[in-house]
Amino acid sequence: MKYKVDAVIFDFDGVIIDSGADIAHAVQHTLQKFNRPVLAVDEIISYTGHGAEYLVRQSFKGSSEELILEALPAYKKYYLENALVETTLYPHVKQALEVIKRNMDHKIALVTNKPENIARKILAGLDIADYFDAVLGPESVKKMKPDPEGIGKVLAAFRIAPKNAIMVGDSHTDVEAGKNAGTYTCGITGGLGNKAELIASSPDFLIDDMAQLLEHLE
Repeated sequence: MKYKVDAVIFDFDGVIIDSGADIAHAVQHTLQKFNRPVLAVDEIISYTGHGAEYLVRQSFKGSSEELILEALPAYKKYYLENALVETTLYPHVKQALEVIKRNMDHKIALVTNKPENIARKILAGLDIADYFDAVLGPESVKKMKPDPEGIGKVLAAFRIAPKNAIMVGDSHTDVEAGKNAGTYTCGITGGLGNKAELIASSPDFLIDDMAQLLEHLE
């Protein structure tokens, strides 16, 4: 099925970028810094998708509130400085962005739970910043995904109705945010999100590769 839209809204981690290793290493570094047990990469990645504070709180479970409040800025600082060590674009992302932006003339937005300064640094470092008409992170909303606030703000800025937009994400959080906002939803497998939870959230369609997204857009 083809979806006639004017805007494509993407999640970031697990969709545009394969960033799990750099996120996990930043958390491991922070755990070591505060003499906490170092967690495995897979466990840390399972805590992603809900913002930096949630990630740190889950990784520092059992720690005092005071320690967590110290660890959070330490994590953000280290991750900002080391966000592009192993992070890469997923296959066919740049080509898909080029077609959506240049050929289809659609608006493109990033609505992420990642801090905006880190997101913008990665977009610039991977040479895809120019494709995005809007970048919105947790600093710009009162409630992060799955709340629809971020998507709503982007659509209002674009003056585009929800029924003319699609949200693309790798987790149930993204699908729920899109549904709550009234957009179409696309789930992409193989990202950082839990695949079973993604499927259970019932997006309008599922893809395994970004190139497949183009087959569903007009």
